[in-house]
Amino acid sequence: MGRTVQTFRDMVEREEERWHNFRRTLRPLDRSMLDAIFDSARAHADAGTMIVTPRPIEVVLISALIDLLGTVRHLEERLTELEKRTERCGKENDGDD
Repeated sequence: MGRTVQTFRDMVEREEERWHNFRRTLRPLDRSMLDAIFDSARAHADAGTMIVTPRPIEVVLISALIDLLGTVRHLEERLTELEKRTERCGKENDGDD
């Protein structure tokens, strides 16, 4: 019988367990952010499966960075949209005098 290869999801779970004591000492808000980092890795499990690394924490952190950058990009787009609306609203009000 051949050896069973550990799945990426299993590696993420093992890595998360390795950080258990660290997590336990964090404040609740920080704890939820650490959980979100590992959630990012699980969300990118298909991509994580494609890289073979002895350090799964690299994939965990890259996954979290991808999610973080996506959030920043979304917020930048939303800010630009709101700035344009505010500018248009200001121009419309300038003509009311």
